[in-house]
Parts: sequence; structure tokens; C-alpha cells
Amino acid sequence: MKRLASALAIVVVITACGGSESIDTTTTTGPSSTEAVGTTAVMTEAPTTTEPATPTESPEVRTFTGADGVEVEITDTSRIVSLNGDITEILFELGKGGDVAAIDVTTTYPDAALELPVVGFGQSLAAEGVLAFGPTLVIGDEQVGPPETIQQLRDSGVPVVILETQTTLDGVSDKIAQIAEIVGAEEEGAALAERVAGEIAAAKALATSVDGSPTVAYIYARGPQTIFLFGAGMPTQAMIEGAGAIDAGAASGVFGPAPLTPEALVAAAPDIIVLPAAGFGALGGTEALLAIPGIAETPAGQNGAFLIYDEAYFFNLGPRTGQALAEFIRDLYPDLG
Repeated sequence: MKRLASALAIVVVITACGGSESIDTTTTTGPSSTEAVGTTAVMTEAPTTTEPATPTESPEVRTFTGADGVEVEITDTSRIVSLNGDITEILFELGKGGDVAAIDVTTTYPDAALELPVVGFGQSLAAEGVLAFGPTLVIGDEQVGPPETIQQLRDSGVPVVILETQTTLDGVSDKIAQIAEIVGAEEEGAALAERVAGEIAAAKALATSVDGSPTVAYIYARGPQTIFLFGAGMPTQAMIEGAGAIDAGAASGVFGPAPLTPEALVAAAPDIIVLPAAGFGALGGTEALLAIPGIAETPAGQNGAFLIYDEAYFFNLGPRTGQALAEFIRDLYPDLG
């Protein structure tokens, strides 16, 4: 990070425009019938022992009721398709990265996940593109769709779990616990949730040690023609207010992402403007940013008070939330050191 001089659906659609290219979805779904499976040899003769063979154990069946009210039976988590970047991060932190078969374009971390094939964009899925990877489980949140695709996946026999879209710091631990329950990693999930909650609490405590509450605007950009001011109900509000600052968009009555207007920005009068790194680059840097009507008239523009972060790091609200919040707080209040 460098210091420089439906609402969520709109945001992620924009993100997808700059996402990774989808790669070839041709994949091998498993060994042929003539191959050994794992380390179990195929018996060609009857066993000589007179003891009865041990019956094959039935797979463990777990049920989970998603945010859409659908109860899902989960028996196999060996090939997971993750449709949200935060979900992907949590799966890898739980030690389940090896079970992730494919991701959507909103995954930007960890590096190992970026080597996986991409099914496309979670909010404009095609069932065929997901099924091509032979998933045994699909996990997404309330942003993914369209509903017809989710139903097609379920009709094909693939369990699809839909989680609530979390936009609060308190919801991060709940999200971790839910995903851990889904994949049968409850012990690891409890440890991860406790760690992340502790990091968030420590960061928030750090913010209480400073005086003043700067007004911060989060501006989402994908180029000069695609610029939004984020407001209430966005994960960015949780980060800004968690840092002890005032969300300029929310304070101005903006809900969700709203097209940026000079009048709204000047009225919000942010002391600091936060932007995603990709969007800042797409705009053309500081000079181009200052040329956007309204920016130069704000206290942030006059003082060159711009903070730039990877967007997933700043508002994915995943396992790195506490770390990102602490970094943001130190950037807001340099005297903290």
C-alpha cells in the first residue's frame, strides 16, 4: 500500500471486467475404469480368508441450510467450485485449498488459488461452465447467479450452498465458522475464527487510541467512465467505521454504490480518498485522478490524501480483515507509527 498525493452486484460486475481470463475448462474428472483408484488394488481372485469382508463405509453426510433457505446434503468436498474471493481465501486458510477445483474471477488471493481454472464471473454463471469441472460442491454467497443457473446445477445433482453476504466486521467469524462446518473442518474453523476476531479487535482498539475522526470516501473506479462512490451497506463502510473514521458516502445518504458526481463528492468533503489499486491505475494515476471533476475541490484532493489498496485486501472481509484494518488505521493516523 502506498500513500499517494441488488447494490453489491453492481460492484462485482465491474470487478469482473478487469478479472482474470477464463482458461480452458477441459479437465480430467477422475481415473478410468482400468486404473487403480488411490492405493486400493483390484482383487482378481477370491480372498482366502474365511472372515467376512468389512462392509464399505457410507460417506459422511452433512446438511447445511443456506441463506436461500435450501437445505443441502453434502457428502463429498473433494472438488469444490468457489464463487467468491473471500470464500476461496477461507478454504485455503482452512487447509482445503487442495480440494478447490475452480474459482471465479473475484479470487485474487492466495497466489496458489490463482493457478486454478476460472469458471467465469459468479454473478453471470453458465451451468455448463461450472459442470465442466466435475464439482462435488459449489459454494457462493447471495450475490451469485442467475437463479436459473443455480437451479440447473442443483437439478444436475451438484450440491450448491448459498451463504449470506457479509458486510460487517462481526460477520467475518460467522462466515468462517459456516464454511468450516460445510467442509467438515470445524476445529480448524474455530481456531481461524478466533484468530481473525482477535486481529479485528486489536485493530479496532488501536483506532480508539487516536483523536479525531477523519472523513473517508471510498471511490471505486475501473476507468474514467466507470466511477462509483460507495456508501452504506458496503463492506467498505465496515472497514472505514472500524478504523474510527466517518464514511463520507454513508454520511451523505448514499446506499450501496452510486455513480460519482462532482456535487456529491464536494458535499461529502472527504479528508481522505481510498481507491482500489487496479482502478487507480486504470484512471492514470494521481494527475488523472485530480482531473476528475470534484476531486480537486475536496480536502483530500487539495492535500493529495489518497490511499490505494488491492480491493480484495481492503473489502473482501475474509481471513486478512484484521490485518488490513490495522494497516488502514496506521495509514489514516501516521503518528501511530
